[in-house]
Amino acid sequence: MKILIMGAFGFLGSRLTSYFESRHTVIGLARKRNNEATINNIIYTTENNWIEKIVEFEPNIIINTIACYGRHNEPATALIESNILMPIRVLESISSLDAVFINCGTSLPPNTSLYAYTKQKANELAAAIIDKVCGKYIELKLEHFYGAFDGDDKFTSMVIRRCLSNQPVKLTSGLQQRDFLYIKDLLTAFDCIINNVNNFPKFHSIEVGSGKAISIREYVETVKNITKSNSIIEFGVVKERANEL
Repeated sequence: MKILIMGAFGFLGSRLTSYFESRHTVIGLARKRNNEATINNIIYTTENNWIEKIVEFEPNIIINTIACYGRHNEPATALIESNILMPIRVLESISSLDAVFINCGTSLPPNTSLYAYTKQKANELAAAIIDKVCGKYIELKLEHFYGAFDGDDKFTSMVIRRCLSNQPVKLTSGLQQRDFLYIKDLLTAFDCIINNVNNFPKFHSIEVGSGKAISIREYVETVKNITKSNSIIEFGVVKERANEL
């Protein structure tokens, strides 16, 4: 099977590439070069003919892991480009192929953040044009996945690293509930989905999580206990965002 991984240098994209490359023909899609990456077959969106290269590859499966969260004060246009325009552009480019487009989205309601809003809009646009596409579109509503080598800007990683170095951790009330999904379990879920793509309708949404939500407070306290940290955990000193769950 031929698989295209969009966002191949990201945490999820790189793990998917490593997971599938021994059993499938895998090519990654990335925006800029990464000298530390170990992925060989890469299409860069800086190339003039990157769309043509995707079509020539004729993927059976496309997994879009590209995401702009807005954590670094990116403008709205950056989120629109990454979360809406990029996946729709690729979806339209493979309209003549009998391919399955899997879009990694979020379980968060669209009014939670601009990230959640733009991710949802991409799915709505895909639903509107899917009848013009030969293949299928699967929306994955991912819960809060985590694992080794994730970015320091991710909440789970930040808490672990600060506890390991005995630094203070400043948080909101910590009463918010989150479903934390381990990366290896998520990879297994992708396997299950890909092995059963023929059973899905043309447009389909799937919620992917552990099935159990815990509070942020419980997660942080668990990390502190496991790491035997001396970090001071300051709940309630960070103001909660509007529409915080």
